[in-house]
Amino acid sequence: MQERIDILGVRIDTVRFDKLFNKTQTYLNEEAFHSIYFVGMKTVLAAESNQEFVEQLEQCDFLIAAERTIEEKIYGSRNYSSKERMLMAARYLERILIKMNKNKLNLYLIGNEQEQIEQLLKSLQQGYSDIQCYCSCIEEETKEEAMDFLVNDINVVAPDVIILLMAGPQAMEFLRENRSRINAKLCLCVGEAEEEVLKEIGIELEIPTWITYCHLESLYRRIFHNYNVSNTILKKMFQKKMKQQQLKEEKEKKE
Repeated sequence: MQERIDILGVRIDTVRFDKLFNKTQTYLNEEAFHSIYFVGMKTVLAAESNQEFVEQLEQCDFLIAAERTIEEKIYGSRNYSSKERMLMAARYLERILIKMNKNKLNLYLIGNEQEQIEQLLKSLQQGYSDIQCYCSCIEEETKEEAMDFLVNDINVVAPDVIILLMAGPQAMEFLRENRSRINAKLCLCVGEAEEEVLKEIGIELEIPTWITYCHLESLYRRIFHNYNVSNTILKKMFQKKMKQQQLKEEKEKKE
C-alpha cells in the first residue's frame, strides 16, 4: 500500500526517487497504461472545490510533489546534497528523458498552445536528439471527431511516453475519456507544474519572436513572463489555505 499525505484533500505520494524511477522502468516494459501526475499548488487549489477532479487524481498510479512548497509539505526540511537540490520531480523527468534518449523511445506531447508545444519540441530535440518526438494541440473543448483523430494519431505512433501540458482538470478529463483506447505505456501529467519542472532541467520556453524583434525581452520577462511574481502570489494563497486547514484541525481536536 502506497503511503500518501493529504494536502488540502489531495493525497500525494511520499515515494522515494529510486523507487519511483524503478517502478517507471517496469511500466515502460509493460503493455498496460499507467499515469503519473505532477502536483503543483494550482492542482491543490483547483481540487479544493472540485471533488470529481480529486477522484480522478486518485486513479493515477502516482501523485508526486512538483513544486518546492508542496515538496516541503511532503518531505519536510532536508539537508540536500548538491544533486538533490533539484526538485525531485525535475530530477525524475530528466532521468526519464535520458533513458528515453538512450533507448530511442517515442514521446508524444499534448497541449493547448501550438507555439508552446513547438518550442518545447524544439528544446527536446536539441537536448535529446534520439527521442522520437510527436505532438498535437487540442482545445479545451475539443469536438468528438477531433478527439477521435487525436487518439488515432497517438495509436499510430504507439508512444512509450505521453506528456500532457494541459491544466489538471482538463488533463484528468482527457484520461478519463480516452485512457482505455490509448496505445501508450506511460502518461506524465505535468501541465500545472511545467514551468518550474522544465526550468530546473534546463528547458525554458522561448520568448515569442515578435517580442525579440521589438527588443522588448526585458519588459516581457518582468511583466508577462515573470514566474517568480505569479508563484509568490500562488504560494501566499496556498499557505493561507494550509493555515486555515491547520486551525480547523486544531479546533476539531479540542472539541
